[in-house]
Amino acid sequence: MTETSELDAILSIIKETGGVSDRFVEKLRQNRITHLSFSQISAVEFCHHRYHLQYVQLVDPMPLPDYFTKGKLLHQMIAMSYECVAHNMPIAMDDHFRLIDNHYQDEHQKHLRNAVLVHLENLWKDCEIVAIEEPFAMLMDPELPPVVGIIDLVLKRNGTFILIDHKTGRDFYPQDELQMAIYRHFIQDKYGADECQFYYDNYRWVNNLGRIRKPAFQRVKVTLPALFDGDTISRIQKGYQNIQMIRSEDWGAKNGECFRCPYRKVCRMN
Repeated sequence: MTETSELDAILSIIKETGGVSDRFVEKLRQNRITHLSFSQISAVEFCHHRYHLQYVQLVDPMPLPDYFTKGKLLHQMIAMSYECVAHNMPIAMDDHFRLIDNHYQDEHQKHLRNAVLVHLENLWKDCEIVAIEEPFAMLMDPELPPVVGIIDLVLKRNGTFILIDHKTGRDFYPQDELQMAIYRHFIQDKYGADECQFYYDNYRWVNNLGRIRKPAFQRVKVTLPALFDGDTISRIQKGYQNIQMIRSEDWGAKNGECFRCPYRKVCRMN
């Protein structure tokens, strides 16, 4: 299958799934269409064996870490909030709390409830909502397969596009500009955007908002080079070369920091 036919196949899946991000991801995984993503590049850079487990064998971490499920649930509630804003409807906080209570009745419940409160206090305002949880696919280089991704939130204010990615965790972690560089390439290609701004909205899990020394929320503006530079393409190309090697050999060497890996409990090489 050529890069163009792979792109057409992925775009068909986006259309078939109605742009619903979870359905798109699952369908793409089932069809095993060759593609790249920021997550794949990050995984292969972290550890070749993790990439093999996650993207070749399609193994899920067991048990599924709480930070996976909690982060996904918060993303869902943030998307619900902006859907309400987009349709000029009030945000029903009780619906958020009910959704949380259906999943958790412990410390994680406190984390998510507090994160919702923090989110509503820091809601983006006075912006046109262009897209929420938008899946995309595009060709970035003739030597690479299609690159896919999901942009959490796309806004527009005074002619400037604003891209936001939501991050969750016990702390604020260093961000990777590659993700936003890929997003910018798509936004410029789809909307012809001349002006773009990029932000990470970081949520830190806390038990009590009244007793914290470090903020529970951090909005970080990402500054990117004016153009999609050669170093970024080189990084993607190198990641793809390693991915091809792992797939051709059906094996990946363990070369990451195991204590940071969500797959350490299912890794046969520990």
